[in-house]
Amino acid sequence: MTEDITNLKIGVIGAGAWGTAFSMHLVRKGYKVLLWVFERELYEILKRDRINRYYLEGFSLPEQIGFTDNLSELTDYSNDIVIATPSFSLQETVEKVSRSILNKNILLLTKGFETKSLLRMSEVVEKCHGKKNARIAVLSGPSFAKEVAMGAFTSVVVASKRSELASYFQKHIHNDNFRIYTSKDIVGVELGGAMKNVMAIGAGIIEGLALGTNTQAAFITRALAEIKRLGKALGAKETTFMGLSGIGDLMLTSYGQLSRNRMFGVELSKGKKPQDIIKSQNTVVEGYYTIEAAYRFSKTLNIEMPITEALYKVVFEGKQLLTSINDIKNRALKEEDI
Repeated sequence: MTEDITNLKIGVIGAGAWGTAFSMHLVRKGYKVLLWVFERELYEILKRDRINRYYLEGFSLPEQIGFTDNLSELTDYSNDIVIATPSFSLQETVEKVSRSILNKNILLLTKGFETKSLLRMSEVVEKCHGKKNARIAVLSGPSFAKEVAMGAFTSVVVASKRSELASYFQKHIHNDNFRIYTSKDIVGVELGGAMKNVMAIGAGIIEGLALGTNTQAAFITRALAEIKRLGKALGAKETTFMGLSGIGDLMLTSYGQLSRNRMFGVELSKGKKPQDIIKSQNTVVEGYYTIEAAYRFSKTLNIEMPITEALYKVVFEGKQLLTSINDIKNRALKEEDI
C-alpha cells in the first residue's frame, strides 16, 4: 500500500461509455491505462481515431490510454484492474482472466444482478475467483459518463469488505473534481447502484405520460422505500441508501437528461415494445436486465415491491401501462413505511 502511485499501470476491462470516461479520469491522475475493447471494429476505430464513436462520441482520448483486444495482454500489463463491462457479460469476461487477476486489486464499476443466481456483481467476480476474500471493491454513485469525461465535479463512494482496499482506491482515484468516499457496506452500495436503474425506468414512464411533478415526487419517495425494504432483507445498512449510491444515484438516473434508463421509460410510454427499444439502443440499458432479478428477489424473500412488480409485468409480460398505474393507485390504504 506504500507504492508510488504515479507508477501504477491500470487495466480497464470494458470500453463502453463508463469504462472510457473512467480511463480519461485515471489519466488525469497521472496513470497509464490499457483499455480492453470487446468489439473488433471499435478497437480499430480507437486505434485509428482515438475517439469512441460507439459509446462516447465527441472526446479525443489522450495518448496515455492504450487499447487492446487481448485480455491476457491487459492482465500482464496492469497493477490494478478496473472492470466496467455490462452486467450480463461480467461472468463470461471474468472467467477468461480469473486466474491472472487473482491477486490483483479489482475495482468494479458494473452495476446489476446476475439474473439466474441473483448474485451481486462482486459475488459474481468472487465466484469466478473461487474464493470469498478476493480483493474486490465496488464504485457507485451519481456519475454520468459524459460529465466524468468532461471533468465535471463528481462524487462517488467506494465500498469493500476490506476497509483498507476501499481506502487504497480512494487514495488512488480521488482528485479535486472526483471526490471519493468509502464505505464498508458493499451490499447496500451495490444494491443502490443496481436498483436505481430499475426505478429510473418508472420515472421515465411518468415523464413520458406527463403525469406531473406531484406524481414524480410520490414515485421517487416510494421507490426509495422499496429499495430500502429490499436492502434490509439482504443485510444492507439503511443509512447507505441516504447517501451517494442510494438517493444520490437514484435522483440522477431518474431525472438526469443523460439517463438511458429514464429514456427507456419515456419510450415505453409511447407504446413501443421493450425488446424493440433495446434492439434500437447502441448503449446498454442496465435497468432492463435488472428488473427480472429484482422481481425474483421480491418473490423469493417475500418482500412487498409493487413498483418493481408493476415494471416487471409491463416489460416482460406485456401488461398495459395505464392498467399498471391504476393498480398501484388503487392499492389498499396503509401506514407509511419509510
